[in-house]
Amino acid sequence: MEIKKRIQLTTEPLETLIENGESVDFRLDEPAWENLMVGDAVEFWEDFSGWDKEPSPNSRKVTVKIVEIFRAASFSELIDTLPASFSRQGTKEDIITDLRQWWRPEREEKTGVLGWRVKVI
Repeated sequence: MEIKKRIQLTTEPLETLIENGESVDFRLDEPAWENLMVGDAVEFWEDFSGWDKEPSPNSRKVTVKIVEIFRAASFSELIDTLPASFSRQGTKEDIITDLRQWWRPEREEKTGVLGWRVKVI
């Protein structure tokens, strides 16, 4: 199996992904992600600081398959389009508050956003 991309993920979302076996990962819709497609394998590695560029020796890793890709103009709009089963990850307000620690609304408006529904393989 070819891993198409290796992406950092902070500890809490990584633990949720491992526990549930699936999740939706949110990102700005930037050129770095344009080649990822449904069916691709991606490896998430644990980023302890939120700003690491490479995994540390004790970073956990998990390989997932992209099952579905969602795109929207904003995180709010994107969350509204997600399946009802996604609600176990928290309220819309909580999710947006968490995303705001990484991305300001101005960047979101400029690029649009995406979410990958992924399953652990």
